[in-house]
Amino acid sequence: MNNNELIRKICDLTCVKKEVLINQTTVKYDVDNPFAKYYSLSTIKGAIEKYLSKEWDDQTLAHWACLYCWILSGGFKDKVKENLNSFEQFIKNCITWELDGLSFFDSEGEEQGELQEWVELFENYDHIWQTRKDWKAVYTEGPYAKENGDQYVLLINEKTKEYMIAGSDYLDNGYEDGYFKFVSPKEHLAIVKRLKNEGYSILKCVEDYYYEEMGNK
Repeated sequence: MNNNELIRKICDLTCVKKEVLINQTTVKYDVDNPFAKYYSLSTIKGAIEKYLSKEWDDQTLAHWACLYCWILSGGFKDKVKENLNSFEQFIKNCITWELDGLSFFDSEGEEQGELQEWVELFENYDHIWQTRKDWKAVYTEGPYAKENGDQYVLLINEKTKEYMIAGSDYLDNGYEDGYFKFVSPKEHLAIVKRLKNEGYSILKCVEDYYYEEMGNK
């Protein structure tokens, strides 16, 4: 049987510190469409606000983020049932990746401004998630693809004239479908330049790293 009471407390932010300082692998998670069922931007922002308002300490926020990530992923079980297309799966992976990063949060190593940047990133991913039918993706190999499979994914919304450059290692290079197109690094940079010239607005993500690593291609 699932640990429904703990899942509820994690998702409605009524959990207390002793309830989250546990081994996440011991929880029995809901594997029936967990992301669609439990994902909420307001939940993520609410958790961060609890830390900023000093209601939670850094350990509570970090362990909460770990458990929430595992809830959204159904405990990373093979039997998880999800009705997500490839683009939806990609955005889910991006969100859970950031939650995994937040699970290592330490007040001694982070500044409040960095948490606000994290909030903005979650907001940007949520904006794409909420308007996902209007987006497509063009991706390319990163400079260290042979070592770690890194990629850069250009997410484009032609309807609202927006784009985001996201990092990834989720796709098999060369994979294409109705949502993803694979191009060379040179082609990728040319598309980014065209979008900028056409007045598209950018949603902040990893564009600084992108230009640093790919700008001389």
